[in-house]
Amino acid sequence: MLLKAIQGFCYVVFLGLLTIYVCEVRATQSAGVFVYTEQQQDINLFQVGTLLAASYEGFPDNSTQIATWLDNKKPQTSTTYYGGSYWLVVELENQTQLAELVLFPYNTLVSRIETRVYDMADPTSEVARYVTGGIEKNEFAFHYGNKIALTPGKRYFLITKYESDYFYTPPKLVLKPYADFFTQITIENMVMMLCFGVGIALGLYNLLIYFGARDVTHLYYALFTGCWVFAWSQFFHIPDQLFGFYNAHFHWLGFVLIPLTNILFFNNLLKLKDSFPQLAKASIILAVVATAGLPFAAMWPGFGFIWATIVTGCTLCLGMYIGVRSWMSGFKPARYFVFAYLAMAIPNMVGNLTNLGVLTPIAIDLYLLGLIGTALDAMLLAFAVANKFSILHDENVELTKNLEQKVQLRTQELQQLASELTDASEAKSRFLANMSHEIRTPMTSIIGYADGIILGDIKPHERNHGIRVILQNSRHVLGLINDILDMSKIEANRLEIDLVETDLFATIAHIESLLGKQIRDKGLKFKVDYQFPLPDWIISDPTRLRQILLNLTANALKFTTVGHIQLVVSCTKEQLVIKVKDTGIGMTEAEQQDLFTPFYQADSSISRKYGGTGLGLNISKSLAEKLDGNITVHSHVGSGSEFSLNIALYMPERVRWINSFDEISISKEKELPSQDQRNLVGEVLVAEDHPENRELIKRILERMGLTVTAVENGKDAVQATLDHQFDLILLDIQMPVMDGEQAIHIMQATGLTTPIVALTANTMKHEVDRYLKQGFIDHIGKPIDRSEFSHKIASYLDIEMLEDVKLPEHEFEVLKQVYIEGLKKQRETITKQYTDGDMTGFAQSVHMLKGTAGMFECETLYQHAIKLDKALKADSVMLDSHLVYQVFDEIDDILCHSPQ
Repeated sequence: MLLKAIQGFCYVVFLGLLTIYVCEVRATQSAGVFVYTEQQQDINLFQVGTLLAASYEGFPDNSTQIATWLDNKKPQTSTTYYGGSYWLVVELENQTQLAELVLFPYNTLVSRIETRVYDMADPTSEVARYVTGGIEKNEFAFHYGNKIALTPGKRYFLITKYESDYFYTPPKLVLKPYADFFTQITIENMVMMLCFGVGIALGLYNLLIYFGARDVTHLYYALFTGCWVFAWSQFFHIPDQLFGFYNAHFHWLGFVLIPLTNILFFNNLLKLKDSFPQLAKASIILAVVATAGLPFAAMWPGFGFIWATIVTGCTLCLGMYIGVRSWMSGFKPARYFVFAYLAMAIPNMVGNLTNLGVLTPIAIDLYLLGLIGTALDAMLLAFAVANKFSILHDENVELTKNLEQKVQLRTQELQQLASELTDASEAKSRFLANMSHEIRTPMTSIIGYADGIILGDIKPHERNHGIRVILQNSRHVLGLINDILDMSKIEANRLEIDLVETDLFATIAHIESLLGKQIRDKGLKFKVDYQFPLPDWIISDPTRLRQILLNLTANALKFTTVGHIQLVVSCTKEQLVIKVKDTGIGMTEAEQQDLFTPFYQADSSISRKYGGTGLGLNISKSLAEKLDGNITVHSHVGSGSEFSLNIALYMPERVRWINSFDEISISKEKELPSQDQRNLVGEVLVAEDHPENRELIKRILERMGLTVTAVENGKDAVQATLDHQFDLILLDIQMPVMDGEQAIHIMQATGLTTPIVALTANTMKHEVDRYLKQGFIDHIGKPIDRSEFSHKIASYLDIEMLEDVKLPEHEFEVLKQVYIEGLKKQRETITKQYTDGDMTGFAQSVHMLKGTAGMFECETLYQHAIKLDKALKADSVMLDSHLVYQVFDEIDDILCHSPQ
C-alpha cells in the first residue's frame, strides 16, 4: 500500500510538471453580454471575455470607437512565459444593486495591468482608467486590484491590457463586491502574515540554536526557511509594496535555492550518510544540479519558472521516498518529515493541476494555498528536529544513568585485559625463543651444506645427498614463514577464502601423496577410511582444506613413533567430517584446553624435543571456522589423539554420490572448474631442460597468443612461481638440478594453486597415475602431438583452439638444424657413458633422446630410442648392444646427411 501511495504521489507530481510546457490563457468568444450578478462574483472574466493580440495602438477614446477598434485586432489563444502583452475585452451588464465593485486580478505576477471602463449607454461620458501591477502603486495591501464604479442596470465594455516581461501562470480576473473583497483580503493578509511569521520565527530560532549548539541541522533548517520566505515574498508583492522595489529577475531565485537547503537539511536530519549512503549521494547530486541553474534563473525568469518547477518537483519526490524509507527503517522523526512533505506537496500540486485545467478552478488564491502548505511543512519539520533531539537527549540520559557501574565494569575489563596481555607477552616470548631454535637449526644445515658444496668439501657423489638436505630444511623454513604470514593475516582479518568446486577424493589423495611415504618411512601404518556414501565434489576452498589436513596429519606424524595414522572421511546431511587419528603420545586435559591458542605450547620441553611453532593448530582452527566449521580434539596421555575437522557441506549441482571405491573414476575429468577457467588469461611457465625442445614448445605457445616464460630446470621453475603469477605451468619430469616431481612438491608447499601439467616422455599408465596423485592435473606426452597439445592448452586457458599450431616451415627448419648440430655433442656424451659403464647417465640420455627426436621429426631415431629406452628400463645389465648401435648409427646418418 505504501509503495502504491508513493507511485500515486509521483504521478501527481508528473502532472504538475506538465504546467511548465504551456501557460495558456483560455478565453471564449463572447456570445453576448455577460450579465454580472452577485452569484457570479467568482467567475473568471477570461472565461467570458475575448482575448486579443496586443498592437502598438492604445485604448479607444470612447465607446463609439470600440467596434472599429475591435475590427483591427486579431484573436490570441495563449500567452508565453517569456513576456509580452495582450488585451482582454469583456462586455458586461451590472445586474446587482452594488455600484462599488473591485476589479481583482490574482494568481498572477505581472508588471502592469491597465483597465478602462466604457459606458455603452452614454458615449460622451468620461472613460474610467485603472492601473495596478508590480511596477504600479496599488490600492490594496499585498494585492493587485482597483475599486471601480459600475451603475446597476447599465452595460459596460471593460478593456484590460496585460503587460509584463514574463508570464508564468494563467491569471484570474474577477469582479468582487467591495465589502466581500475587503473581508477576503483582510483574512488572506492575516493568513499570509501568520505564515511568514512562522517561517521567520522558526528560522531565527534555529539559527540561534545553531550558534549555541553548532549543530548544522539547525543551520540548514534556518537557511531552508529563509529561502522559502524570500521566494514566496515575491509572489505576495512584499518587496514592491513595502520597499517600492520590483524586479522580475529575483522571482525564482529563492525557489531554485530551496532544493539545496532542503536536501542539506534532511541529509543531516535523517542521517542519510549512515543509513542510506547511495540515496545521500543521489540527493547531493540533485542539489548541485538544481543550484547550477541559479544564474540562468536570474538572467531569464521564464527559464527560472521552468527550472524551479522541475527541481522542486524532483526534490519533493526524492524527499518523500527518502522519508518513507527512513520511517520504515525505524527512525521515528521521519514520520514528521513525511507529513511535512505531504503538507507542502498537496497544495502545490493542487495549484499546478488547477492551472493545467485538470481540476475545477477554485476561487482561492493558489499562491496563498502554496504558502500555507510551505508554512505547515516548516512547522512539521520543526517537530521532526525537536523529536530527533528529544531521542538523542533520552539516549544521553540512558547512557549516563549507570555511569559509575559502567566505569567499574570497564576497569575490571581493563584489568583482565592487562592480565591477558601479560600472558600473551610471555607466550610470545616463548614463541620467539622457540622460533629462534626452529629457524637456526635448519639454517645451520642449509648454510653448512651450501658452503661445503661451494668450497668443494663435499665429494661429487655426495652432492645429491647435500642438496636433498638443503631442500628438506628449506621446506621446513618455508613452512615456518607460511605459518607466520597466515597468522598475521588471521589477526588482521585479511585471510581470504575462495569457495570453488573441489574434488573431495583428489584432495584426500593429495594428502596421501605428500605425507603417506613419510609416514610409512617412519615405520607407521597409514590408511584412509572412506565411510560411503560420499559426494565426489563439494564447494570449499581446496587450498585451505588441504592446508588444514596437512597440518593435522603432519602434527600426528610428529608425535607418533609407533602404531598407525588414519584418516576417516564421512559426512552427514549438513557437515563433512574428516578425522585424523594417531597412536602417539596423547595429551592431558589441560594441554587440550590451550591447544589452539596462538604462540602457546603446553610444554616447552615438548617443543624442544619435537619442534614446531605452536601456530599450525591455531591457523587450522581459524581456517575451519572460515569454512563454517570447527576442529575438536579427544586425547588421552599415552593413547593417541583424534582431531575431528567438521565443515559445512555445500555441494554443486553436478555432485555425484559415491558408494564404493569402484565408482571413483580412475581417469579424472581433465577440465578445470569453469570459474577457474574463466579467470585464466594466458601466461604460461614452461620448464624443459633440453634447449631445442624448450624453444620449440615456447614458439608453439607464442603462436597461440600466449605469454611464455621458459626455464631449464625445476629450481628455476620454483623461483619463477615465487616471482610471478602464471595461469598454467608445463613441468618436465626429468630435469637436472631439480626434477619436476620435486618442484611440484615445493610449489604446493608455498600454497600455489595454478594448474600444473606434467610434460614427459613417460606415458605408462602407472607413471601417469603417480603424477596425478602428486598433484599434476594432467600430462602431455613427448614427442608432442600438436593437435592434442593445442586442444589441452586451450581447455585449461580460456582461449580459442588453433586448428594448426605448426610453426612456419622456415622457422621449424632453423630449430631442427640447431637440434641436429647438437646431436654431435650428444653422440659423444652417450658414447662415453656407454663405454664407461655409466648406465644411469646413459639411460637418462637415451630417455632425453626419445623425447627430442620425435619433436623434430627424426622418426627413425625416435623409434630406435623407444626400443632402447624400454630395454634399459627392463634390464640395464643384460642389454642388447645391437639396439645401442642402431641408435649410434642413426645419429651418424643424420649428421652425415645434414647440410653443413
